Amino acid sequence: MGSSLLFAIGIFLVCGLSSGRSISEPNNSLQATSSSSGSSGKFVESQDWVKVTAAPAARVTHEAGATVELECEVAGSPPPSIHWVRGGTPLNLLNEIETNVVSEASPNALARVRSRLVLEHAAPTERTYTCVGRSGGQTAFATTTVVASAHHVRPKHNFTSDIINTLLNPGGGPQKPRIVLYYTVMLELMGSDIVLPCNTIGRPRPEIYWLDTNDNLISGQEPRYRVLPTGELIITNLKWSDMGGFTCVARNALAKDTITTFVYPVLNED
Repeated sequence: MGSSLLFAIGIFLVCGLSSGRSISEPNNSLQATSSSSGSSGKFVESQDWVKVTAAPAARVTHEAGATVELECEVAGSPPPSIHWVRGGTPLNLLNEIETNVVSEASPNALARVRSRLVLEHAAPTERTYTCVGRSGGQTAFATTTVVASAHHVRPKHNFTSDIINTLLNPGGGPQKPRIVLYYTVMLELMGSDIVLPCNTIGRPRPEIYWLDTNDNLISGQEPRYRVLPTGELIITNLKWSDMGGFTCVARNALAKDTITTFVYPVLNED
């Protein structure tokens, strides 16, 4: 009963509120079907379910050299991982090991995961980028073509200056913080342990901290809440009182970025 209830609520919150292009829907996704007798009409739990709930635009036009940001949201159970591919080459912008650990730590949970791909100094040539969401053995994807404006005239470069800047700033210049991977919604059974990711980019490296559902700084006053050095928030022994929005803040000398993950504890009636 508990798992069925979790997925019944989940299909409403995660799919009923979704938007954007759904690129791939697996055959074993959650369905409202009857039991083998055809009379119960209960929600049936299916594993390894994944769906793109908000895809980036199919085509993005930009001025050559500008910064381009692509955003993709994927829902699934277990919580899906998201990877970006340029052409046929994976972009290792996210820590894939940590993403997979999150999924394995909450095998019964259902989540909406959002990923942002930030392209600094986007290339003047046309390129394709694919957001790939995976949950267990299921995959969903969305592809975007990024191309420079045909009316844009590329400025002349001082190659000597470019070389000097590269030597002085091998990692690039200052960059405002951006949270590039997080959950927008997570549903899990009460009593479970959950991990909420908050992956960031930025130069200097952003400081990360979390606020609880009452906007209080999480700093050890609640022993069930723990922020890892990598930015993830761990909540142990999930309780009904944990329902609400947990806010991650990434901050450096330039600016700050903020996201909120809504946590929905579900009663396990088994």
